[in-house]
Amino acid sequence: MIAALGVAELKLLLRNRTAAALAVLMPLGAGLFFATNVEDADGWPMVIALQLLFGFGFSVYVTVTTTLTSRRQDLYLKRLRTGAASDAVVLTGVLLPVVLLGLAQSLVLLGISLAAGAPVPERPELVLLALVGGTALTCAAGVATSGLTGTAELAQITTAPFFFAMVAGVLPALGPDPDPRMLLLPGSGLGVLVREAWGGGGGQLDLAALSLAGWTAVGIALSIRFFRWDRRG
Repeated sequence: MIAALGVAELKLLLRNRTAAALAVLMPLGAGLFFATNVEDADGWPMVIALQLLFGFGFSVYVTVTTTLTSRRQDLYLKRLRTGAASDAVVLTGVLLPVVLLGLAQSLVLLGISLAAGAPVPERPELVLLALVGGTALTCAAGVATSGLTGTAELAQITTAPFFFAMVAGVLPALGPDPDPRMLLLPGSGLGVLVREAWGGGGGQLDLAALSLAGWTAVGIALSIRFFRWDRRG
């Protein structure tokens, strides 16, 4: 059931040129731009963090918000609930292709960076944690934001505050000794994990993991509070 819903959702996503461009072309284009404008080897952690940020931000966060809002407004979600599938199965099936797309793009961008000259990460397990944590965080945030978004067109506006908060968190976290208070921002944990994966040596891994887990938990709690199955009036 989940696989069938996922395939159907992927087809719907690719038919929408605007959504497909935001989910596929925007992150790849930005990632290629970052990878081809590295001035020295020390700049690669920032490039890779930005690639992941744009991948999660557009492929997962914005696309989840847009997809759920659109499916809710055309009553697609409501029709799915009338079948045998549970609410959890319906949401998983709808979100599965978006999550897989975000992970696939992140891996592609990492491969591009390595091919362009980025060093191999000293701690690849931290890269894996960044991929899983970033996907979970932005997916939960997208579900929550969809409940506050009236139409799919408004998603570009309602997603902006959280996206820029992630940007504001990632960049300072890439420094050698960032202020621990910066880890209160949603993207900071991702920046720290990338920095340490490439031998940053600044520590704060526990705080970074806690930041990612905490913001994911906040997103889930807000999803439970604000997510809507029925069309907004």
